[in-house]
Amino acid sequence: MVTEGKDTNKIPRKSIEREERIPNAAIFLKRTALEFLQILFSTRGEGRFRYSKDDTHSEIQISDIHAVDLENVNQRPAIVAVRGPVSWMGQGLGGGAVEARNMQTGAHVFNDLLTGSIAFSCLSREGVEAEQVAHIVFNSFKFFRPVLSQYGFFSVKSLNIGGESLIEQEGSDDKTTIVPVYISAIIQDRWSLDNTTARKLRDIVVEHLTNIE
Repeated sequence: MVTEGKDTNKIPRKSIEREERIPNAAIFLKRTALEFLQILFSTRGEGRFRYSKDDTHSEIQISDIHAVDLENVNQRPAIVAVRGPVSWMGQGLGGGAVEARNMQTGAHVFNDLLTGSIAFSCLSREGVEAEQVAHIVFNSFKFFRPVLSQYGFFSVKSLNIGGESLIEQEGSDDKTTIVPVYISAIIQDRWSLDNTTARKLRDIVVEHLTNIE
């Protein structure tokens, strides 16, 4: 069977809010980053972009781009997260992420680093405000890297603040300024494959080839 490696060599991936394990690296990356910002902005004073889970009382919206059931969908300022690609780095023996192999059982332990990215669009009806929100997001990931490492971030690889851009909706006087913040992070991925799973997979492949012939 395939399982996550469970020893001191693995950095646990878990939710900040509930400290629940998140096996899926792609989900972990976006969910933990959003939780981090939500918790951080919830500690800010009134009138300083304070975040609340109650959308009707929050001074800033912090959400996934696909978030639903938000009562204030047009609230500004806002931080909207979009996850980018998650890539396998191919560390370990032979570039195949192999950490160890049990010669008696045929079981393998794989240990690799994944690199992923998130783009946070910082939106406001005022350019200066969008820049200020982006500045806070940028510095938060820069200075709280040791805290994030406790929840499964191997490292924050890079941070960038993009240029300001203006969005105008046709037929409307409502304008929105966007300043993006790009974050690239590295996450450890460790799991094991025992011989039972490998044998079942081999049998499925053989059966499929037999049926084709």
